[in-house]
Amino acid sequence: VTSPYGYTLHENGNVTVGQFAFTTSEAGNFLACFWIDSAEKGSGVSVNLDWKTGIATKDWDAIAKKEKIEVGL
Repeated sequence: VTSPYGYTLHENGNVTVGQFAFTTSEAGNFLACFWIDSAEKGSGVSVNLDWKTGIATKDWDAIAKKEKIEVGL
């Protein structure tokens, strides 16, 4: 992932499956590139991308559930 100013924010190679995230204070258009070094003719490749920004990036499932909240009485 490259920032609008050309800074590399994330780079990884030889990966067949995985997840990553990054945080930045820069605004603008970011660039994400995916490539295949070699593939057999007729082989299939699948890339699923879920690109989130802003408040949508919160992992709401991990935020305190009712049973995890301590209440001081």
